[in-house]
Amino acid sequence: MAPRRGAVALGITAALLLVLVVAEIAAIVWVAGHIGWWTLVLIGATTVLGFYLMQREWRKAWSALSEAIRSGQLPTGQMADASLVLAGGILLTVPGLLTDVLGLLLLLPFTRPFVRSGLSWWAGRVLKPSSVHGGPTVIRGTTVPDPTMDTLIPGIAVEKDEAADGNVIRGDLDDQ
Repeated sequence: MAPRRGAVALGITAALLLVLVVAEIAAIVWVAGHIGWWTLVLIGATTVLGFYLMQREWRKAWSALSEAIRSGQLPTGQMADASLVLAGGILLTVPGLLTDVLGLLLLLPFTRPFVRSGLSWWAGRVLKPSSVHGGPTVIRGTTVPDPTMDTLIPGIAVEKDEAADGNVIRGDLDDQ
């Protein structure tokens, strides 16, 4: 019996967390070997800095988000900034040097746009639109139920293209 997707995802998440913990411990041991007990001061200082930056940047992101909503604009950039600020604050409050570096990259206003554009680029490459028909087709507010069906909806002429294995539909909107 094949493992379920949830079990696989949980296993991958657990493995990544284990790798992160081992990497954090290795980084702390390495830094402590160079600067000694100041490592603890550094970890404490980055946690306090994380709380301060998270509070300050969250206020800015929330006010920009609220202003965009009040003005009737789509708050796409503001939503991304608010999400990055929240993630950066969480990473900075978790004890560890590697999570602190990642948290600072997400929280600092001059590095956040680079992270946001990098994440957008990555998501655009990984989350490509599927070529599989996943639901009804909508043409100017009228729903065409399924491209494999031969039914026609009043006002829309639908013609299946058999040469394209039924995946391409040519449709014309009748003038009414």
